[in-house]
Amino acid sequence: MLRKTLNASRLQAEVQRRLHKLQEVVEDGVKIGVPRPQWQTPGRDGCNWTMRHFGNAAGFEASIERVLAQVRAEYNLASAPDETQAEASDAINDETREENRHENRDPFGGTQRAAAANPFGDAKAAAGKVDPFGAIKKPADEAGDGSGDNAVKKRPANPFGD
Repeated sequence: MLRKTLNASRLQAEVQRRLHKLQEVVEDGVKIGVPRPQWQTPGRDGCNWTMRHFGNAAGFEASIERVLAQVRAEYNLASAPDETQAEASDAINDETREENRHENRDPFGGTQRAAAANPFGDAKAAAGKVDPFGAIKKPADEAGDGSGDNAVKKRPANPFGD
């Protein structure tokens, strides 16, 4: 008998569907955890997959074996893991890790030295220096003869009173 091929997710779903359709499982209201099928070299029966370590299966081992025997007789796992493909993906992952280790980029697109710059932009100093508390100092007059007004203006009085 020719077997149909299913991918791992569909094979897992088929086993789960058949298990949860069994009368004894329905009566007990048990949810059996079905693992993903694992590829193996085809045995005497020609099946190329197996499932181990079902969850919450105490007391249902015989039922699970019956369902597995039926599904293994009908279906094969669609594709075997390709060793050369796995090695290639490992090599790509190693290269990516190496690049990421050397390049510590800001996830928002900045560079590593962006922290040295002013995050609020380069603000030019105004003609008169401004005290953050309100006093304004005017620069000395250009003539340098002292006729300019260099006095510091005080903040206005508290409008709410002291």
